[in-house]
Amino acid sequence: MTILIKNILLNNQTTDIFIDGNTFSKIEPNINIPADTVIDGSRKAILPAFYNTHTHAAMSVLKGLGDDKPLFDWLNQDIWPIESLLSPDDIYDATRLAILEMIKTGTVFFSDMYWFMEKSIQAVCEMGIRAAVSLVQFDLFDEEAARKKKEMALDFYNQPNPCPERIVKSISCHAVYTVSEDLFKWTAEFARKNDLFIHIHASETAKEVEDCFAKYGKSPIEKLEEWNLLGPKTILAHAIHLSEKDIEILNRHEVSLATNPASNMKLCSGLFKFEKLLKSHCNLTLGTDGSASNNNLSMLEEMKLCSLAAKIESMDASAGKAQDIFRIATRNGAQAFGLNAGIIEEKALADCILVDLDNVFLTPDYNLISNIVYASDSSCITDVLCNGQILMRNRIIKDEKEIIKKAQKLSGKIRELKKKAQEEQKK
Repeated sequence: MTILIKNILLNNQTTDIFIDGNTFSKIEPNINIPADTVIDGSRKAILPAFYNTHTHAAMSVLKGLGDDKPLFDWLNQDIWPIESLLSPDDIYDATRLAILEMIKTGTVFFSDMYWFMEKSIQAVCEMGIRAAVSLVQFDLFDEEAARKKKEMALDFYNQPNPCPERIVKSISCHAVYTVSEDLFKWTAEFARKNDLFIHIHASETAKEVEDCFAKYGKSPIEKLEEWNLLGPKTILAHAIHLSEKDIEILNRHEVSLATNPASNMKLCSGLFKFEKLLKSHCNLTLGTDGSASNNNLSMLEEMKLCSLAAKIESMDASAGKAQDIFRIATRNGAQAFGLNAGIIEEKALADCILVDLDNVFLTPDYNLISNIVYASDSSCITDVLCNGQILMRNRIIKDEKEIIKKAQKLSGKIRELKKKAQEEQKK
């Protein structure tokens, strides 16, 4: 498939962009090459799309459950009991809802940590987005549970990847408070053997760190290093409560860190040391976490919150600059997963968004990146392309009404499950 975008604003210059297959083939003014699709880019700008490096997509149908609670109360009372009752088809419908929301807000990649991942993969394949999909590992320190998790992981990774051009199979461990040393070590060895990306929640709360010291005499970061889980293909979510020693360890292993400001603030987990870590050897990226703790999947909103949180954490108004925030949401996120994307350049993967320069939230237009980070919402995005395919054109996405209808039906089921769970708790 070929696409020609005419008269589009790129880096403050009007140009044409020719997409051939899944890459930007030619970027220059006045391109006159026949194309399957021609898009008039007048009064629009092209920007890299967003790469969400930490989320739980199927939690899209859990948003609004258990709001306004601390992390561990929220997990134990509201989230885990409902999640344990969801079927594979529920995960499929919920993941499609999440992908619909992500495309609407300009995201073309997400790193997912959940279960029934074959259904998540199906949704990703059908809707044209990219993803790093991992079956989450946790055993709650039970040997039999650990054995079953290993078997499930082996089965998942032995299944063929139906969409290798857009889907990466990774592996994840939930956290030090839900995963045994044995399962962590097995995961590290399995990831090295198969050259997999590793995705872990780490140092999210002060309690997690305190409990880890009480149990192991070391921080979560120190234990992850001891268990050989850290490296350039490791993505640690949250990473809020870090000591100087922790940061030295992360620097040494050049890990990627996925900060999640909306979830961190909503659950009062703490503030990410953005400016300090920006100067480190870590690759800083941005994620939304799941909708149940956010309560949306908008990287536009996440960027603004990330900048504001960086300023408050450092008490420096110059911290969290718009350009830095935009880079971690685009280029850095793509690089974390080995993608030549997150930039609009010839030979890069053709992932991008088109934004309406006449939108009220982008007016006045002194600085487009500043407007995108601080002022925009999803209405600014008119078109989304991923891997050289149009996922959204003039704000319309294929099957969106049917996706919403099925998600609404699923929410009715969850409402009943929640009611029954509450009744059981009273007995």
